[in-house]
Amino acid sequence: MPPAPGARMRSEGLVHHGIQLRFGGADHRIDFGDLTGGRGITVYGQQEIVKDLIAIRLSEGHPIFFEVSDVELHDIDSDQPSVSFLLDGASNAIECDIIAGCDGFHGVSRESIPAGVLTTYEREYPFAWLGILASIAPSSEELIYCYHERGFALLSMRSPAVSRLYLQVRADERIGDWPDSRIWEELHVRLAAEAWSLAEGPVTEKGISAMRSFVVEPMQYGRLFLSGDAAHIVPPTGAKGMNLALRDVSVLAHAVGSFYTSGDTRLLDEYSTNCLRRVWRARSTSRGG
Repeated sequence: MPPAPGARMRSEGLVHHGIQLRFGGADHRIDFGDLTGGRGITVYGQQEIVKDLIAIRLSEGHPIFFEVSDVELHDIDSDQPSVSFLLDGASNAIECDIIAGCDGFHGVSRESIPAGVLTTYEREYPFAWLGILASIAPSSEELIYCYHERGFALLSMRSPAVSRLYLQVRADERIGDWPDSRIWEELHVRLAAEAWSLAEGPVTEKGISAMRSFVVEPMQYGRLFLSGDAAHIVPPTGAKGMNLALRDVSVLAHAVGSFYTSGDTRLLDEYSTNCLRRVWRARSTSRGG
């Protein structure tokens, strides 16, 4: 039996019904239930979603090819596009009806669309986020978004035993200038609050991420449909990147189902328009400032 979709997320994910906004050393809680009629959010690592999707795919007997090279898309403006690639040195080709370009910002899908078709909207922000993973239980049951004169800070989590924390830093900062001791010292300063303390633990991962937004229009050309980071990137301030990508794929799956059921291409034709409405709303509320 294949694993039930979302089963592990429902059993292991952290359900939250609010967040804390901290400034001036005081917390101001945003109650999701009051604003959404009782709904909340689930904190569940992006990499765990990928694991679950791979497990479902393999359990159904469908192949996944890893570590391929020389990927090329062909005839994407025709009714019979194809994808070619090398796997273990051997040439392979997949004939398609539809290609979903879910290969990220640096993938080949978007670059396969002829010049002049896409309009690009891009913005670089003058700061970055320094993020760490630490093997320590989170110091708060809910996320803390903190405004401080020295810059933004965020206390988040991956699991009951793993904390995820962020600091706003200059765009030109280098991670080598941030030893663990300096990171913890800065987190203590920015997140300080009365009758509350930040627990420290071993830092298992750290890095600095540039803050930028990127959107292309349209998100489709011929039988190629771009999804996720291949078409849009929003700053991580609102944690919307994965949600937008999943929404893209959901819209595309519905359109593909309609196409194979009835031969109707209307939903495929409207794919970009339907996706971009949500993308632009997310971008306007994730300005990184």
